[in-house]
Amino acid sequence: MGTTLDIAIGLVSVFFLLSVLCSAIHEALAGVLRLRALNLAQSIEIMLADSELDAHVKRSPGAADTAAPKSPPLEHVMKRVARVAVVFVRTRVMPGPHPSPLAERLREHPLIKDLKYGWVGPSYIPSHAFVAALIDTLRQVPWPDSAAAPPPQAGAAAAPSPSGAGAAPSPTSDAASAPSQQASDGVPPPQASASAPLPGEIAAAPSRDEDPLDELKHILRSMPPKSDLRRALTTIVDSTVKDMREANIRLERWFNDAMDRAAGRYKRRAQLIISATALVLCVGFNADSIRLAGALSRDAVVRARLIAAAQEIAKSPPRAAPQAGGVDQNEDIMSAIAEASGARSRLTGLDVEITWGVKAPEHTSVPKLWNAIAAILGQGIVGWIRGVLDRLLTPGILITAAAASLGAPFWFDLLNKLVNLRTVGKSPEPYEPPKGAGPDSSVTR
Repeated sequence: MGTTLDIAIGLVSVFFLLSVLCSAIHEALAGVLRLRALNLAQSIEIMLADSELDAHVKRSPGAADTAAPKSPPLEHVMKRVARVAVVFVRTRVMPGPHPSPLAERLREHPLIKDLKYGWVGPSYIPSHAFVAALIDTLRQVPWPDSAAAPPPQAGAAAAPSPSGAGAAPSPTSDAASAPSQQASDGVPPPQASASAPLPGEIAAAPSRDEDPLDELKHILRSMPPKSDLRRALTTIVDSTVKDMREANIRLERWFNDAMDRAAGRYKRRAQLIISATALVLCVGFNADSIRLAGALSRDAVVRARLIAAAQEIAKSPPRAAPQAGGVDQNEDIMSAIAEASGARSRLTGLDVEITWGVKAPEHTSVPKLWNAIAAILGQGIVGWIRGVLDRLLTPGILITAAAASLGAPFWFDLLNKLVNLRTVGKSPEPYEPPKGAGPDSSVTR
C-alpha cells in the first residue's frame, strides 16, 4: 500500500508540473496575442452583424472621418497591417462573422475606446457602457425614415375654404392665405420642416425634450424593416417596457447573456490550446507515465526524492488564471512566463529522466524509406521526425498529455489529499471493550 501510494504521488506531481507549465504558456500567449480582446471583439461582431445596416452605417460622418489617415505614412501602414491581422485572426483563426461596420463604430465610441489596452481593443466592457454606447451610435446613423417630416399638429390644421365645403382649394391660394389665416385665428404659423440630410450630414434626431424611451423606439422604427438587429432590439424593448431604466436593464441582460456565451467559447478554445501544448511538451520531455511508474516501483531512492519534492510542491498553490473577461496586461504576461520557468526547472530537477530533446529511435520498420527521405532533407531532420513520430505513438506519452490537459487546480487538490493521506496514515479504530466484561474487569491493550 505504501509503495503504491508513493508511485501515485510521484505521477501526480509530474502531472501537476506539466499542467502548470501548459497553463502558463497559454496565459503568456493569451496576453501577447490579446486573445481575450479578440474573443470580445468577435462576440460583439456576432451580436451586431447585420448586412441590412452596413450601407447606412457607412454613410455616417464618423466612418468617413476614421477612414482618413491622420498619422505619418509608416505609422498608418503599421496600423493597417495590424487591422488586417486582427480581421484575419477574428474571421479565420477564430471562425466568426465578417467585420461589421456598426461594431467598428461602437468600438470607436469614447465610452469603449477609453477601455482599450493594447493593439486590439478592450478585453472587458461593462454592460452599462455598452448599452449607452450602442444607443448613441444608433442615434448618429442616418436611417432611411429618420428624415421624414413629423406629422402636423392639431392646431396647425388648414382652415376651411370660404368658397364652400365641397370646393377644392387651390394649392397656391392655400399657401398664400395659410399664414394670414392662422395669424388671424391666433395660431402661430408652423415651422418649415427640416430638409433631408445630405450624404455627409447627420439626420435630424428627435427632439431632446422627447422621452428617452420614445426616442429609442423612434430610432428602432427608423431602422430597415428586414434588419435582424432591429427585430432583436424591438423584441427586447417591447410595449411592456414602461421607462428607460427598464429598457437599459433588459439591454444589459441581453449583453450579459452574450458575454456568458463568449466566456464559454473562450474556455473551449483555451482547452484546445492547453491540450495541444500538453501534447507538444510531453513529446519534447519524453514524459512517459508508464515508464515513469515502472522506474518508481523499482528504485526506492528515486521514489524517496520524488516524495520529498512532492511535499514541497504541495505547499505552493498555482497562480490563479485570469477570467475570460480579464484584462491582458504586461504584468500578467511576465508572471505567466516566470511561472512557466519555475515549473520547467522543477520538472527537470525531479531526477526521473525528464529532459527536453527528441532523439531518433534505434530501430525502424522501413529503413529504405527513411534513408531515401534523409537523402533529400538531411539525416538530422529525418532523425527528429522519426523521434517525434515514435513518441506520438507511445501510449504512456498520450496518457500523460491527456492528464496534463485536465488543469493544474485538479492535480494540486489531488496531490494535497495524497500527501496528507501518506503523512497521517490510517487512523486507529475506536476501542471497544470485549463483550461480557464487567465493570471491575480491566483490559490491557
